[in-house]
Amino acid sequence: MTGMPGMTGMTGMTGMTGAPGRGPRVAVVGGGLAGISAALACADAGAAVTLFEKRKHLGGLTWSFSHDGLSMDNGQHVFLRCCTAYLDFLDRIGSAGDVELQDRLDVAVIRPGVATASLRRDKVRAPLHLARSLLGYGVIPFGARARFAGAALALARLDLDDPALDEETFETWLFRHGQGPEAISGLWDLICLPTVNLPASEASLAMAAKVFQTGLLTQSSAGDIGWSRVPLGLLHGERAATALRADGKWRGASGWRRGRPPPLLHRERAPSRGLAWSCPTV
Repeated sequence: MTGMPGMTGMTGMTGMTGAPGRGPRVAVVGGGLAGISAALACADAGAAVTLFEKRKHLGGLTWSFSHDGLSMDNGQHVFLRCCTAYLDFLDRIGSAGDVELQDRLDVAVIRPGVATASLRRDKVRAPLHLARSLLGYGVIPFGARARFAGAALALARLDLDDPALDEETFETWLFRHGQGPEAISGLWDLICLPTVNLPASEASLAMAAKVFQTGLLTQSSAGDIGWSRVPLGLLHGERAATALRADGKWRGASGWRRGRPPPLLHRERAPSRGLAWSCPTV
C-alpha cells in the first residue's frame, strides 16, 4: 500500500496523512477475497484505491466455469458459522442472501461397510453439544468413542499462543492422548483434512487446535455448516464487482469526462499486463 504512513489497520484509517484536500492513495495487489476486502475497507474509509488483478475476473482462487451445461466451482465449497469475517464480507458485497446456513450442525457420514452415521449437535453448551451424537457414532469402535472425550477436553485447554504447538504434528499429539488410527481416520481427519487441508499426520498441532477450538469446542453453534446456492464466481467475483460500482464510488482512473456520467468500473492495463481497477477519493 502507498501513501498511508499513519495506517493503524485495514479498517482503522485514523491518523493517516495524504495530500491536502485529498484522501490517502492505496494500491491493493490481488483481487482475491482478501484483496477485495482490503480495497473496499480502504475506499469506505475515504482512500483513493487502485486494485491490481492479473486475471480478467475478481475472486482469486474462487471461480466458476461451465461444462456440458453445468456450472463447476473451484475454491471453498462450504464455510462455518464461526467464519464471521467471511460472513461480514458476503454481506458487504451483497451476497448474504445467496448462501444457506444450517440451523444446527447435521452431517451424514458414509463409510463402506459401516452403517451411515451422523454428527449432529444438540442445543446445549459446547463441548457437550456433540456428546450424544459421538456416543452413537458407529464409524469407529465404541472404545475409541469413549476415549474421544478426554482428548477433546485436552485439546480445548491448549494455549494457542504456545509456540511449542507448532513443533508437533496433530497425529503425534492424538496418539499421546489415546487416539488410535481408527479414531484418527474415522473422526479427527474427517474435520482436519478439509479445514487445514492436511491430514493429522502432516498438520501441526497449532493449526489443528485452532480449527477445533474455534469450530467445535468453544461455542456450540460455531460448527454449523453453510454453502452457496449460486456459483462461486457469482457469489464472490461478480458480486464484488457490483459492490465496487455501488454508490458511484468506483470509476476508471482514465476515461472520465466532465459532462457525461463516468464509467463506474473501468479496466485498464497494468504494468504487469494484468488489470487495474481504480477508485477515486470518496
